[in-house]
Amino acid sequence: MTKTAAGTRPGHSDRDAWADKLELDLTLVHSVPRELVNRVLAEVAEAVTETGQPAEELFGPAEEYATAVATERVDAGLRSTRDFEGRTSATHFRQGMVAGGIAVLIMAVVGTFNSEELSGASTLLLSLSTSVFVAVGFAVFPALRAAGRARAAWLYGAIAGVIAAVGVYLAVLPAIRDAHSFPFPPIAAAGCGVLLGALGLAIPARAVNRWFSPGEGRRLDDEQWLRRLGELLYGRHGLPLRTAQRHVTEAREHLAATGRAAQQELGQVEVYAMDLTDGPGRAVQRVRHQFLGSLSSMAVFAVLFTLTLMDSDSSGAALWVHVVLFVCSGATAVTFLRKMRVR
Repeated sequence: MTKTAAGTRPGHSDRDAWADKLELDLTLVHSVPRELVNRVLAEVAEAVTETGQPAEELFGPAEEYATAVATERVDAGLRSTRDFEGRTSATHFRQGMVAGGIAVLIMAVVGTFNSEELSGASTLLLSLSTSVFVAVGFAVFPALRAAGRARAAWLYGAIAGVIAAVGVYLAVLPAIRDAHSFPFPPIAAAGCGVLLGALGLAIPARAVNRWFSPGEGRRLDDEQWLRRLGELLYGRHGLPLRTAQRHVTEAREHLAATGRAAQQELGQVEVYAMDLTDGPGRAVQRVRHQFLGSLSSMAVFAVLFTLTLMDSDSSGAALWVHVVLFVCSGATAVTFLRKMRVR
């Protein structure tokens, strides 16, 4: 197998599969710059060609090697902008908008076959409120958390929840449900999902990072520095609140003992927060977070399945969709649980 400097591969084999896994992890999980990804792929190809040994024997599992590359060969300032999942605010936002758009699209298609009695006004209210809730839950909330703005994330989540609840309440009111004068075909609700995905792909990553982390890298006084440290440890790096507060207290005591400014003594706060949380525990925390996310998805689909089952007017389409999604979430949770046990 040979690779060019651009990372292209002429054929496909077992070692190509390893390289594909490495490339996906570097790009999607760790957000490594494309230039470095191509260089790493070329180095792997050269080593495999020279030794004749499989890439996995030379470099270990692709996932672990990707983590090592992201940790050792990416600039500390760039790495410090990523959360414990290896993603920036922009990555969370853009991927979340696409995933949320797909979710809304599926719900809209299923609802089209299931709610023909709804008026155009009801369908529009449900579509808009659901889209807002999904966009915040899939994209805005994790993007704000990755920016270290956990309080703002929960505030936006609460607002989105209220909007969704109000939208559903208004949509089922008899006065709106029975109104047939407002033209909005149910299938048009799928356009909301398409719009979400399109926005996620269209907005530049740099602009998204500026929205969610407007002051990243700026100079801070001591109190601002310590407050930002707590926000980053709890939000971006996912430490328990008590642990984050303990690190802040230790930094405060250290600064009091030295008498120096925080930025002068401990450096840029984003890099310092990353250094405190770097190590094997980060990978374990990422898998644990993914496992909990899968469990949450199972709970949501279980509730939807129960509600659909209790609705005598519902058809079998929505019921089976919820069953399939519940099973998929369960299978994903089992996969992450196995990874947690291995680690």
